[in-house]
Amino acid sequence: MRPPLLLLGLLRLVSASQLPFTHDAAQPEAAASLPASAAFAESLVSLLSASSEHGTFLHLLQRAKAVPMLAHMAGGTVFAPTDAAWADWAARHRPALGLWAGWLGPGGLDEWLMSEDDVRARGEGDDEAAQMMDNQNWALRQHLLYHMLNYTLAPRDLYVHPAAASFAPSDAESGLKPKPRRNVSIETTLLYPLAAEPALPPTPPPGPPWLPCGGHGLLGGHGQRMRLARAGSDEGGARGKVGVDWKGADGVAVWNGQGWNVTNATEGMEGTRWARNGVVVGIDGVLDPPGSVEDVIRTTPELAYLARLLDADALPRPIPSLADSSNLTVFAPADAAWDSLDDIEKHYLEGGYGAEGVARIVGPGIIEDKRRVWWSDELGDGANLSTVVSGNLSITAADGGLVVNGTPAEVIDIFASNGVVHVVPNLLVPPDFALLNSVEKVLLSVNATRFVSLLQSANLSGTYLAGSDRAYTILAPTDDVIDSLERRGAAWPTAQFWRDWSAWLGLGADELSAVATPGLDNAKPIPDASPLAALLQYHILPGKLAPVDIKDGMLVGTELRTSALGGARQRLRVDVSQRLGARGDSQVAKGEIRFGDASIMGPPLVSGKSIIYLVSSLLSPPLDVLQTAVSNLELSTYVAAVYAADLDRAVKRSPATTYLMPINAAFASLGLGMKYLLLPEGKDELRRVLRYHALDGVVYAADVEEGKNVFKSVEGGDVVVERRGKRSNATRLWARSPTKWPGHDSGEPGLPANGELRPAQVTHGDALTETGAVHTLNRVVLPADVHLSVAKLIRGSKQTTMAELMVRAGLGWILDGREPSAQEVARAGLGGAVRAYDDDDNDDSGAGKAPMPPEKAGSLAFPAYTVLVPTDKAFARADVNLTAYLDDPDRLLALLKLHIVPTQPVGARAGAGAGSWTALPPEDGMPLALTDDAVFATLLSASSKYGDIAVRSTGDAGYILGVRNARAGSSGDAARTGAAGRAGVRWRHPTEADLDTSLGAARHGGKSANRDDDAGGAPDAELWSGGMTLGGGVIVIDTVLVPYEPSWLSTWGPLVIIASAALVLVLIAAASWGWWYTTRSKEYAPLEGEDDE
Repeated sequence: MRPPLLLLGLLRLVSASQLPFTHDAAQPEAAASLPASAAFAESLVSLLSASSEHGTFLHLLQRAKAVPMLAHMAGGTVFAPTDAAWADWAARHRPALGLWAGWLGPGGLDEWLMSEDDVRARGEGDDEAAQMMDNQNWALRQHLLYHMLNYTLAPRDLYVHPAAASFAPSDAESGLKPKPRRNVSIETTLLYPLAAEPALPPTPPPGPPWLPCGGHGLLGGHGQRMRLARAGSDEGGARGKVGVDWKGADGVAVWNGQGWNVTNATEGMEGTRWARNGVVVGIDGVLDPPGSVEDVIRTTPELAYLARLLDADALPRPIPSLADSSNLTVFAPADAAWDSLDDIEKHYLEGGYGAEGVARIVGPGIIEDKRRVWWSDELGDGANLSTVVSGNLSITAADGGLVVNGTPAEVIDIFASNGVVHVVPNLLVPPDFALLNSVEKVLLSVNATRFVSLLQSANLSGTYLAGSDRAYTILAPTDDVIDSLERRGAAWPTAQFWRDWSAWLGLGADELSAVATPGLDNAKPIPDASPLAALLQYHILPGKLAPVDIKDGMLVGTELRTSALGGARQRLRVDVSQRLGARGDSQVAKGEIRFGDASIMGPPLVSGKSIIYLVSSLLSPPLDVLQTAVSNLELSTYVAAVYAADLDRAVKRSPATTYLMPINAAFASLGLGMKYLLLPEGKDELRRVLRYHALDGVVYAADVEEGKNVFKSVEGGDVVVERRGKRSNATRLWARSPTKWPGHDSGEPGLPANGELRPAQVTHGDALTETGAVHTLNRVVLPADVHLSVAKLIRGSKQTTMAELMVRAGLGWILDGREPSAQEVARAGLGGAVRAYDDDDNDDSGAGKAPMPPEKAGSLAFPAYTVLVPTDKAFARADVNLTAYLDDPDRLLALLKLHIVPTQPVGARAGAGAGSWTALPPEDGMPLALTDDAVFATLLSASSKYGDIAVRSTGDAGYILGVRNARAGSSGDAARTGAAGRAGVRWRHPTEADLDTSLGAARHGGKSANRDDDAGGAPDAELWSGGMTLGGGVIVIDTVLVPYEPSWLSTWGPLVIIASAALVLVLIAAASWGWWYTTRSKEYAPLEGEDDE
């Protein structure tokens, strides 16, 4: 027949020199030195080839590259299963999935009947597939070696009839191993897993074939022990048996020899044939022992408790099947060994979920060391063996028994069809062994069964509870926690709860399982988990988060992914107590770590690659944005603004959005600007402001890189977020407007486009929401294109009289925040003090020029004004004759000019006088930098020495304004400040000629105000010189400031008094001299003889 002839041809490749079979690994290169021309006499291979019932066995030998090995063996015994035996064995062991023992797959032996060339051709170019095939061939070799002895059995070892010895070569010629003559003997063989069979003989590798010198397989090594019952004995029967049990029963009968074309047989030994280098014993089975390891355990009295545990459920991987797997060395704990476990652990093992725990306990006593199954007489020199679960076993042979990890075994060498069982008096687990090592088992053992049940109901148990190569961190509430919640009336997610929840939303089952992302047009819906699954996934973190890995304030991603986050992981905040942070160790106590609102109940439990924290309460996924904001009292103004702008639905549903929420104090600092935005007419601007504080995408504090980062807002403009310092500190983040805006550029030194001198600081970061995160700000960042004019601020103050008077006096352009025309300047009497947009050197009147187009009027930057707005009540007082002012336009204009402060110095007043104009940043929301002793010029300053406004501090954060140098007690000379608001910046169009943009704000004795860079200040000089100017604003005052008009006495009185006093002094001096002169003349007498001379 063809296969045997091909196999015989392979013998030419084998060296003629016979190398002794050893237990050392033989490399394929070792066969390279063997001459290809070597010839053999009748051999083990030729004996197999002469049998019509051993084709399958020969195919497997060929694929395993074991044929050259048989030729090289100086003496050996081969137990050769027949074709029928292989077919029967494969049918019983073929797995449904994966590989059995590393080589037998779902295709059974048919896969191994293919030629190796065909197999390699299918995986050509795939190194991984080629490596896998080599591994499978190797595993097959190990299984076949279980049917081989590295010595030749003599007839006397196989048959009790004395005449059997005449048919065997001499011991000297065959290298026979002296053996005792027992009816049942223990023989050393190797068992290695089987995977497939080729269809054609293999092609040998280049050079001399591979020469194996020992076992290297997945299940065992050095040959597994078996018991052989000699023919003619009570145990062996007529032809003998191979693989009987430890009692000498059962086993595989020797083949009857029919179909063997070899004549060296004798009566009673028809299935056995000798060759020059060994003997072949045909057998009717594949050396399945009389019972499996599991059967041995069940029938051994010393293993009754282990048998009871095995009755509960099959042991999971990595434990091989004790009923089907081969080549196992099992050190099984005796009944007394289980007393080292407490009652809780035993209760878990005996329950319906305890199979994993049983596997972890018995696994350290099961060996798959890829070399051999360890029978007692293979351990004469001792061994340190690796087990299938963890650790090593230190085994030595002593006094006919075994000592395992320093403890003598109670029973040894209970052989089974798939290995051997030794009974030991203790549990062979490592010192740090923890029974509660699987997630599900741990949860069940710590009374978290309801949490496990919910995971199973949500179809999540297979992902997070079953054995997996992935690591998870489980945050599990115990049954007691859930029961406590129910006793307090807290809702717990039962199945009916979720049905009611879905009905309330109006969602069907399909809609509930896959919710489209709101706010995204033509976007593929992102599937959402069911509410129950979402709740549970929020309790599970990817990866193993040990206590030493946890940092205070960190945000960890959970397994919850939602369409509201664009498919990203929902985060969970972790807080660490100062006590644990100070210790810095891995030992944690109750309450030292908080996940969200839940504290841990104690140290974590490790389960394989995963870790479990028992928590004190149920974790709820973050609420929507508005629910999160409502819980913070400092954000009540923001919430009110959202509802006032009709943005509540958009804010709740906008997916993957980060909100920068100003606190109440930040909105309050806008003053009149915020009051206007809350008016119905300010709704559009309010919507733009709120949308500008929403960033497109989820931005957590830790995601912001050091330096300046630009993010796109939902409103469309850019927002600059700057980090100063380490990432763990969210309060080192600042937000501001960019320096450029569509069509405009603030220029050097690059001020924010909205003109704010100080950026907004993040006061609290990473408040988690359903759709992203919330960061609170201490200031409002206004978009640069939101223009809050003086008129809007006055409307926010709800004071109408001042605005009406300004319109009546022709100053409406100040209210609108635009440049005046020359005609408007002339009407207001501001020629030379205010520059008109259409002013030129040839025509100062502006006559005949059209008003500035609205689209251009707002593009010029210079100048801007702050209006001091008396309340309507102040205008209604008796001391303010409003009728007289209305009847006298000049007086009215003077009154209004006194209440209008240019944001920058104007006309001839610029730089005039002994004082110097200095740049001082105003407070938030204030159009002017009000400080004690500050002096501001008004529009009246250009025509009156009493046009400046002086500032005095009241000591209670308030200020009093008055006309500088006016007599105390004069009418309308002081007013207390009230609400204020700063108008939006004024942009200069890039095509306009440069205007003088030197900032003037207040005179402070020649000193210039310093600016703190950390507070967001800009350089002192040329603050708004690059294309924009401060937009001015409004300050409400409680008194009308009346222009000061000094009386005649006030003007000339001092001069008259001085002149009169001088005249009196002159008269007194003249009278005094006359008196002195007269007195001196009367008293003078000539001396004697004076006349004679």
